Amino acid sequence: MRIFRMKKTYLITFSVITGIFYLLAVGGLIYFALDGIRNIFAYLALIPLFMITPVFFTLLIYANYHSYFVFYDDYFEYHRGKNTIRINAKNLRYFFFREGMLTIFFVKDGISDFAASFRRMSEVPENSEERRLALPEDDQLYKFVVPAMGMIQDSNLIINWFTENIPVCPDGQALKDAIGILKKSKDPELKEEGMLLKKANLYASIINRVAFGLAVWCALFPHPYRLSVELTFIFPIILLPILHFSNGWIRFDKRGNSIYPTVCFALIFPMFGLGWRMLQEYTFISAGSFVKAALVFTAIYFVLFLICQKEFSFKDKYTYPVLFMYLFYIFGYALSAVAVINCLFDFSEPVKEIIEKNNEQFSVMMHNGLLGIKWY
Repeated sequence: MRIFRMKKTYLITFSVITGIFYLLAVGGLIYFALDGIRNIFAYLALIPLFMITPVFFTLLIYANYHSYFVFYDDYFEYHRGKNTIRINAKNLRYFFFREGMLTIFFVKDGISDFAASFRRMSEVPENSEERRLALPEDDQLYKFVVPAMGMIQDSNLIINWFTENIPVCPDGQALKDAIGILKKSKDPELKEEGMLLKKANLYASIINRVAFGLAVWCALFPHPYRLSVELTFIFPIILLPILHFSNGWIRFDKRGNSIYPTVCFALIFPMFGLGWRMLQEYTFISAGSFVKAALVFTAIYFVLFLICQKEFSFKDKYTYPVLFMYLFYIFGYALSAVAVINCLFDFSEPVKEIIEKNNEQFSVMMHNGLLGIKWY
């Protein structure tokens, strides 16, 4: 028998945080009391308002400390407060582990001391895709969820035990991705698809790391200046053919727990790095002309993005809010890109002009700008 409880480090950390919140709450109530209670009912209303956070943390500590696994030779128990669920190894079917939550699928046949009131246990619907790994003789399939596995001591050993004894199965978007690959593949073992997915994850990781490096280089250490700015500017444009020729194995969006890697940071990182550098270097006379040029650039980039990408379907409602959100990132990048095109590639001779700013006049070396947007 082996017991897996909440990690002591988490217990101590949460206890200290809870203690601080109690001190702040009690201190605040004492302060208002010493200042003079003008309305007793208003003061009493402050008590639950001040105490709700420390009480919440107290209940959280209690719940997690009394949640633990007990493993035996041929079965295991999961205790949460007064509720206990005991499952024999032969009754397990499969599991998945995502975002710190362990979801276990099992059948109840022959289970003794089964807590029917276990609040995180539920029956899997008959027509659900989650039933596909149930055995033909299984009458009903159940699942229960263990939250915050990262807070349990040696939780990796628990996950390893499940991995060695029952199949791990994808869920959510990962399940949809896996089904999509199965439908397209002619190889039941998916050897080629597995290799392609492994390469896609490697390439996506490299692309995101390069984007981060370029953004930091451009924003903080722009030497040589032109090279750092030009590479950071061009990288999100290079991203478009990458999305196209990866044939959907590398994607821009990370939908849920999708098995496909994302390269959205190849746009987001340069947007921030380039944007910071442009703010430090250039000032524009006409903000309206600048924004109009950025909107045109946004439209062009967005159309090219829609042509190159192979992941979004306009039949899916998910597509519209996500693309709307990414439009803001594209517009942010467009602002920086317009500044680069207009200023960095402007080789016109500057002319000395007098401008007024904050009711003060001073002279600047004014450039016409490659796009006709004056800057200095």
